[in-house]
Amino acid sequence: MHKVPLRPAFLIVLAALAACSNDPAREFARYYDEQGLFMLNLPAANDVTVTQPQSSQEGPDLLTGVVSSPPAPSPSPASGLGAAFGATAEEPPDQTIYQAFAVGSEDFEDLDEMALFFLTGDPVIDVVVDDPVTMGGHEARLIVADVNNGGTVTAGVAAAMTLGDGETGYLIAAVFPPGEWDSEQADFRRILASFRSNVPPGLQTFPVTEQAS
Repeated sequence: MHKVPLRPAFLIVLAALAACSNDPAREFARYYDEQGLFMLNLPAANDVTVTQPQSSQEGPDLLTGVVSSPPAPSPSPASGLGAAFGATAEEPPDQTIYQAFAVGSEDFEDLDEMALFFLTGDPVIDVVVDDPVTMGGHEARLIVADVNNGGTVTAGVAAAMTLGDGETGYLIAAVFPPGEWDSEQADFRRILASFRSNVPPGLQTFPVTEQAS
């Protein structure tokens, strides 16, 4: 697990994703934030990258966070007729990327303002779902949207956000291939239901690799 600074926009991966189906039957493992601000379940097979705290003059401070990405696919051994022509068979990889962040929320008056800053204020975002939910016992919003670039939907995004205690807010997001919300919804809601804030720091399930100084 590597530690890297967060880019200015919270959605690191709002880029084009190939339109192939994901397998929603993922196995999960518990991720504990090492600062003790939250815990949640993430796909056990994923690579996990910790985001360092970061102050911002144009928005809320990032207190801590994690990005969970599928590992890069390995080529499958060629066999049969494919081997004769030098071809390799490869299963479509899981492409869904999850992100969870704890941010300063004292400057947001309400969830509408938080959603506008993080997601709905972006002109490429076309909202298709906007529902009330809960996150760790706090009032929250779930927004599902298409990422529309020049009339082409290149990705789907789901984001659940809460103001938390009014000082520390939380954001959980998933970015997935376009048109896949129906198959992604169950896993995203499982992750959302697993979320808890303010947990004992230092607990670990995912392997940790400290960034070289």
